[in-house]
Formats: sequence, structure tokens, C-alpha cells
Amino acid sequence: MTDGPNESELTAYVDGQLDVEGRFAVEDHLRRHPDLAARVMGDLGARSALQLLAQDRRAMPTATMALGRDLAEPARRWGRWMSVGGTSVAAAVVALLFVATQGPPAYVDYAISSHRIAMMRAGLDSQAETPHYDAREIASTTNIAIPSVPKSWKITDVQLFPTERGPALLVAVRTQAGDPLSLFALHQRSGAPERPDAVREGAQSVAYWRRGDMSYALVGNTGPGAIDATAEKLARSWS
Repeated sequence: MTDGPNESELTAYVDGQLDVEGRFAVEDHLRRHPDLAARVMGDLGARSALQLLAQDRRAMPTATMALGRDLAEPARRWGRWMSVGGTSVAAAVVALLFVATQGPPAYVDYAISSHRIAMMRAGLDSQAETPHYDAREIASTTNIAIPSVPKSWKITDVQLFPTERGPALLVAVRTQAGDPLSLFALHQRSGAPERPDAVREGAQSVAYWRRGDMSYALVGNTGPGAIDATAEKLARSWS
């Protein structure tokens, strides 16, 4: 490596196939070439993401985001084949490209933001909550159809939020177990799946789905699995 590592040597470094002397030579070269070092770090991150996906589906949101950051790199970066849980990197990337670039629809950001605002309102004495909830009145006024919530849930707030596609409705509730949730509804045909899908977004989990021209999100502090199961029940129950 007198003139610096070539592509095959960099690939061997990323794949962990170099001895100590070889790794030191590559790392010493990368230390003096930050642009190349950044590229190699991206390869290492993508490799780790694929290993996470092979080991545990719960790592999918984080891992696919890591892969997505590397999708703009030249296609030759994915030309090498290495085994990850019995699947080649190239095959795994082809299978995950759609998932990595797609992600939750844009309205999910509105749902998370409005949930956090509702939680802030709940903690402010000066902000009166509006627990009145009439599904038929809301549908006739806003053209927003919403699922029926379980009778054991206590509705704590009902608010309209402006979005680029028109008003969105947020219904804040507290479940029988005391968990605060918010149901977000928007009259918009989105790319959300017809059955709920859930992801973790910071301190909250959000399940999102659509029904015809309506898009929905359920946001709460429990894990994605619990939110997804609750959203499945809501999606099957309509007013």
C-alpha cells in the first residue's frame, strides 16, 4: 500500500478481512484523506445496518435510514457481494431500496408535532382543553371521517390543526390504563398502507394508515408494537 489502498483493499477493510498491519496501513491513509475516510465510514455504516436487519426486524427503521443515506453514492459501491445472514449485500440492498427511500408519509410529521402540542396543552392551566367529541358533527363540518374510539378511553382534547392540504383533526385521549394517545386524521390520499404500520420517532411511536381518501396516525409513548396493535383495532372500528 505504498501509494495508498486500492478499491479491493478498501473493500477488504470494510469487510474485516485485513490483518492488523493491513488495517493500520488503511487507517493511517484515511487519517490523511478525510474525504476518502468519510466514504469508507459510510460503507461501514451500511454494512452494520444490513447486519442489524439480518439479525432483528425491530432495527429496520434505524437501519434503513442508514442505508438511505448511502443510496446516492455510485452504484459501484454496491457491486461487491458479501454474505450477511446468508443474503448478499447486493440482493439485500435491492430488496430494501423501496423501504429505505419511502419511509412514513409526510403527514406523519404533522401527527407527531400535534401530539406533542396536545401534551403541552394538557400541562398548561391557561390552555383550556376541548373534550367535546361528536364524530358526525366533525365529519359534516370538516369532511374528516374518524374511527370510533373505545368507550373506556377518556377524550381529553379535540383540536383542528392547519396543514398544507387543509385542516387536520387531533383527538387526544387517555386509555383505561392511563396512557396518553392522540388520533390524527387528515382528508388526504397518501402513500400510507391500508393496514397500520408503526415506527419509533424519538420519544413517541406512531402507527399510520389510510382508508380511501383519509389518512390517519395514532401517536403515543408506548412501543411501536403496542401502538400498531391499537391502531389495527381502531382501523376495524368506524363510527
